[in-house]
Amino acid sequence: MATKKISKKTLQKNEHFMDMQTISGLSIIAHNLPNVSSNMTFAEMLFQQAHIDKLIKLPVWLFPAVCCRRSQGALSSTEKQRYICAFNSINADGTLGQLVTMHQGMYMQHTNLYLLPWHRIFLLLFEKALHRYHPDVCIPYWDWTDPDQQDFPSWLDEVLPTVNTAGGAITVIRSPSSSTNLESIVSSVPSAMSQTDYNNFSSIINGVHGSVHIWVGGTMSSPHTSPADPVFWLHHANLDRLWWQWYNSAQGNHQNPAITGALAPWAYTEPDTRDIASLGYNYE
Repeated sequence: MATKKISKKTLQKNEHFMDMQTISGLSIIAHNLPNVSSNMTFAEMLFQQAHIDKLIKLPVWLFPAVCCRRSQGALSSTEKQRYICAFNSINADGTLGQLVTMHQGMYMQHTNLYLLPWHRIFLLLFEKALHRYHPDVCIPYWDWTDPDQQDFPSWLDEVLPTVNTAGGAITVIRSPSSSTNLESIVSSVPSAMSQTDYNNFSSIINGVHGSVHIWVGGTMSSPHTSPADPVFWLHHANLDRLWWQWYNSAQGNHQNPAITGALAPWAYTEPDTRDIASLGYNYE
């Protein structure tokens, strides 16, 4: 029997699928959220099925090789609803409650150099959890520097979940302030982006970060409760995006914070956070 020659195109296709398996987040979730629901989802079943790409044609939109985080202002109504659905799904299975409890820990993740790298990993865990239900859903970012987005995202107005955490149930409430006040808060972002030292950049961004939390109000006003609000993740995705932009700019010049050791409570270290492509996502 003649040996069938495997084409370069087929190899590339298989390599692409292996890349998808790698970034699927199954191992990331298992190692960092050990108490996540053990009930396997259909997305996980597909990822674990050997050579599934040879059996069926997997739609590219459903299993993107790289998660592209887009502005919430550019999302279609379907994309908004799929984010809300995925969010509600990880709330229902207890994953969101674990993340909120994790954020309550004293890991030096606020008001210092740890803010951005620590939350980059935190966002990654959340996004991988979303992928258990909707592999196509990436965290949108709320670009509050855009004058057209200097209001609370209206499509989240009625999304007020109750999240069960180790410390008890949290029912999301909020009372956003005025657009004028938000515009004032974020007016210092250009100054941050012009800094040529990470410490100075981080210091300004820390101030903007906390001020937007307070601007939203209610649940977002406290680090013990804020991740229960779905807008928390959009807010932090924008901070992460600004950091990535600055890092790759002439001003940032690929500077990294002077942080040693693990980013508790995980085994991740600061160098693990430097390249978002290696973490499986990018920004549009």
